[in-house]
Amino acid sequence: MVYFVGAGSGAEDLITVRGMHLLEKADVVIYAGSLVNPGILKYCKDDCEIHDSSKLHLDEVINIIKEAESKGLTTVRLHTGEPSLYGAVREQMDELDRSDIRYESCPGVTAAFGAAASLDLEYTLPGISQSLIITRMEGRTAVPEGESIESLAGHHSSMAIYLSTGMLERLSAKLISGGYSADTPAAIVYKATWPDEKKVICTVGTLAESAESEGIKKTAIVLVGDVIRKKNYERSKLYDPAFTTEFRKGTDQTDAVNTKDRDAEDTKKLYGEAAVISFTDRGYEAACTLKEKVRGSFSDISISSAMKNRPDHADRDEWTVKQFEDKKILIFIGAVGIAVRSIAPHIKDKLHDSPVIVLDEELRCVIPLLSGHIGGANEIAGLIAKKTGAYPVITTASDLKGAFASDMFAQNNYLKIINKNGIAAVTGKALTGADIIVSADKGTLPDGRALLFLTPKKYVVGIGCRKGKSFEELEDFFMQMQRETGIEDEDIAAIVSINDKKEEAGIIRLAQYHRCRFITFSADELKTLEGDFNSSEFVLNTVGVDNVCERSALYFCNNVCSNEGRIIYPKHAKDGITMAVAERVM
Repeated sequence: MVYFVGAGSGAEDLITVRGMHLLEKADVVIYAGSLVNPGILKYCKDDCEIHDSSKLHLDEVINIIKEAESKGLTTVRLHTGEPSLYGAVREQMDELDRSDIRYESCPGVTAAFGAAASLDLEYTLPGISQSLIITRMEGRTAVPEGESIESLAGHHSSMAIYLSTGMLERLSAKLISGGYSADTPAAIVYKATWPDEKKVICTVGTLAESAESEGIKKTAIVLVGDVIRKKNYERSKLYDPAFTTEFRKGTDQTDAVNTKDRDAEDTKKLYGEAAVISFTDRGYEAACTLKEKVRGSFSDISISSAMKNRPDHADRDEWTVKQFEDKKILIFIGAVGIAVRSIAPHIKDKLHDSPVIVLDEELRCVIPLLSGHIGGANEIAGLIAKKTGAYPVITTASDLKGAFASDMFAQNNYLKIINKNGIAAVTGKALTGADIIVSADKGTLPDGRALLFLTPKKYVVGIGCRKGKSFEELEDFFMQMQRETGIEDEDIAAIVSINDKKEEAGIIRLAQYHRCRFITFSADELKTLEGDFNSSEFVLNTVGVDNVCERSALYFCNNVCSNEGRIIYPKHAKDGITMAVAERVM
C-alpha cells in the first residue's frame, strides 16, 4: 500500500496526526529532501528505508515503490506542504494505476496556511476579500491561458503566489499591470513555520528590494492583498448580535452598534462622499479607474458624464450646483478651464467652499483647485496621488514653503474664524518671516496690526447608531437637535463616536455636510470617564461601554481639547440613533 502524505509547511509538529501515524508504520519513505524538514523523519521506525526524491526522477521513484510492493511493504510518499498543490502527484498516481498498485492520500498544511499562521492573517475578511487565489508565476512550467498573474490580479482578492521568489521584479510589474496599486500590502514569508523562518511585510511595488534586503532568494511564498493590513473589515455575520442563526435569535441594536472591527490605534482617515465628472470617453474610463484605485478611502464615490452622446449625460453646470449644495468633494477629470468655468458662479469663501480637485484624463497630475486647507482638497489630492501614482500639483504658498497657515491652525485646534479676511493677512506675514503676535486677551490689539480673531468652537455632538443608518435619517435627527438647542454649524467643534463607528458612512457624510471633524475613541478610552450616564446594558455587552453618545462628547472635551465639559443635551434616542451634546467649559 502507498500513502501520499503532506508533511506540512515546515514545523516538525505540523504534520497531521494521521500523517505521523503513517510514518510510524512505514517500511519505506520517499521524501522531498529539498523541501521537507528532515526533522519530521524522526517519526519513522529505526529500520525504515528512506529515500531522498530530490535526487530521483519519476521512473526511479516508481521503481522504488514497485519493489516495496513486491515485498508486501508499506510505502509513504512524503511531499512538502499539501501534495495536491504543486506536488506533481497526479503523474505518480497514474503510474501506480497502470501497475494496479493501491494508494491513498493524507492532506497536509500548505505553505499559504503556514504563512497565514505566522502572520496571524485571515485571507477572507468580510468587506475586503472573500476569495483566496493560489497561483504561481510562469517559469519553466507554463500556466494555462487565462491564468496569468495580470488576469488574476484584476480580482483584487487575496493572493498566495508560490514558486516565484526568483522573479519578484517581474511579479511586481505583472501585479501592478493587472490592477493592484504599487502600495498594495504584500508579504514575503521565507520557510514558513521553519525554525529559520523570515517574515517581511512590504508592498507590491517593493517586493524585490524587500527580499534582497533580507537575503531571500528561494523557498518563500508571496502574499498579496488588503487583508494583510488587518483593518477596515466587517465583522462576520456568524457572531453579529443582530444576526439570527439556527442556534440563536438576533437582537435589536439601539445604540452605537456597528459591525466594523476597528483597531483603537488605527489612524486611517475615511473621507466623505466624492462626486466625479468627466467629459470624454477617455475621461469616463479614467473616472472608473480612479474610483477603483481609491476604493475604501471615501464613504461613497459617484461618477457622472457630461458627454451628450452618453445615456448617463449630466449637464455640468447643474451637476456642479448639486454637488455644492450637497457639500460633496468635487472631482473634475479634464481641462482645468472647464472646472474653473463650472465652479466660478458658486464660489463663496474659503470657510464654506467645497473642495474641488482636477485630474487629467491620463491620471498623471492631480490639482487641488479650491478649498485646499479647510475643505481638505490638498490632503485629498495627496491621497489620490498616492493611490494612482499621479503627481500632486500643490499651489498654496504656505504648503510650498512649509509656513504657518492660519486657517489650518484654526481648524486643527477647533477654533472658529470670526473674520475670514484676517487669514490672508496673517498667513502673508508668516510667508515673509515676520513676527506673529498671539494674544489670548479678550481686548483688542493696537490699530494697524493684521488681526485674525479666533474663538473656540463650543459644542461637541456625540452620536451612536445602528449599522447602516442613512445620512438622511441622521440629518433629520441632527436638525431636530439644532432646533432644540439653537446650536449653529460654525460652533460645532466635532462629531464624535466610538471606534466601532469609524467607517459608518452616514455619520461621515453628516460631518462632511456640517463642515466639522468626525473623531472616534476606543471603548477603553470612553470607560475612563467617571459620572452618571444614560446607560444601556445591551450597548455595554456589545461594544464594551455602557454609553457612547454622552461619553464620547465628554471625552473629547476633557482629553482632546483639555477643557472641562458638561452635557447640555443629554442622550436622546430616535429610530436606532442616539445623540448628545457637550459644551466645552472655558
